Amino acid sequence: MVNTLRSNRPLRRLLAAWVQSCVGTGAGYVALLLLTYRHLHTSWAVAAVLLAEFVPAIAFGSWFGGWADRYSRRLLIVAGNLMQAVAYGALAFAHTGVPIVGLALLAGVGNSLQRPSLRAALPVVAGDARQVAAAWFDTCRWVGLTVGPLVAAALIAISGTALPLAVNAVSFVIAAAAVATIAVDTPAGARTEEHMTGSGLRDGLAIAFAAPSIATVIACSAGAVIAGGLLNVCEPIFATHVLHGSGSDYALLVTCYGVGMVAAATRVARRGEAAAGVLIRRYLAAVVLSAAGLSGSAIAGSLAVATVAFAVTGYANALQLVSATQLIQLRVANAVQGRLFGAKDTVEGVSFLLGLVGAGALVTAVGVRLTLATGALICAACAVVAAAMLHRSASAATAPVPARDAVGPDLLPVVPPPVTFPLPAPVVDESRRSA
Repeated sequence: MVNTLRSNRPLRRLLAAWVQSCVGTGAGYVALLLLTYRHLHTSWAVAAVLLAEFVPAIAFGSWFGGWADRYSRRLLIVAGNLMQAVAYGALAFAHTGVPIVGLALLAGVGNSLQRPSLRAALPVVAGDARQVAAAWFDTCRWVGLTVGPLVAAALIAISGTALPLAVNAVSFVIAAAAVATIAVDTPAGARTEEHMTGSGLRDGLAIAFAAPSIATVIACSAGAVIAGGLLNVCEPIFATHVLHGSGSDYALLVTCYGVGMVAAATRVARRGEAAAGVLIRRYLAAVVLSAAGLSGSAIAGSLAVATVAFAVTGYANALQLVSATQLIQLRVANAVQGRLFGAKDTVEGVSFLLGLVGAGALVTAVGVRLTLATGALICAACAVVAAAMLHRSASAATAPVPARDAVGPDLLPVVPPPVTFPLPAPVVDESRRSA
């Protein structure tokens, strides 16, 4: 793991640019929501700003993914970062509704533009260490999004929301400058596979989904994102009303979730490269563990139990996401990965929107605990599909599974979930994705 970073200078620079950008994004996210509520005084405005983050992915994700496979990925990543830099720099001076929502939408477009290109470019920079790079990539993201709000709190205390928004803008400029000097595009001599995949969106996705287990992973992850949307809406209500806690207690739960994600991604990175069969077993282990975490949250009667449940859910979420990304990078041709990641963003954006809308109706009708239980049931259905379908592709693993890579106590967290439902299910929290 350490040798990979030492021997690959471009990868080190890319990850360094990425982690500082994620810290800025975490700080800017908090500042943007505070800015919105402070000047517009309505939860509908906050909802509009949140929608602006993933609506562009719904509308343009597949389109941008097609661009990532046809044009320079470096140019698209730089352009996406600069769009976000302009948006957050202008937000530091915005005080009315139209500019705030419009600039948040511009930032969302920039994020959607860079995501497929960045994901597809990572294996090119990482070379043979693409799985380790994917794990470190997600580790950097979650570290940044955990540390970022703490940075925002300090900066807001000094000068209000303008400073963290400006800091976020600068972080995007730094990221754009760094990527501009890194060779993230596939070398011309290695792009012969493009003649076989074509440039059309439909042809590329057909090739991507024909790879073993990929369609199942995308479909099950979409269902898990719906459950994640339910969880996101329930979190603050669960902490402050169901558990009779404070805003600090809510922050503690979110922090525990983030710590679980960082722990899982870091441990996967330390494991190194793995065969496809190992990745499938890790994915299924994450599905089961996610069910336990979400179920524990649904019946937790104290803050202490809830913190463990949230940490377990975060750990499982990261293990599932990293395993899915590694499987895509292993089994899908790089020439169509941009299209697949773009389509994945679109599907997950729609799924998360369904989760948010469904959560509002369910919380009003049946309360927070039953809403969380509903999320567990949705995830259970996804787990059944995953268990039924993914085992069929286990035999397609490209190499025997070493004993040390098998999923067992070394990959599962030390602290078991407080409660386990008999039905396994994944929970994917895509609301925290950013940048």
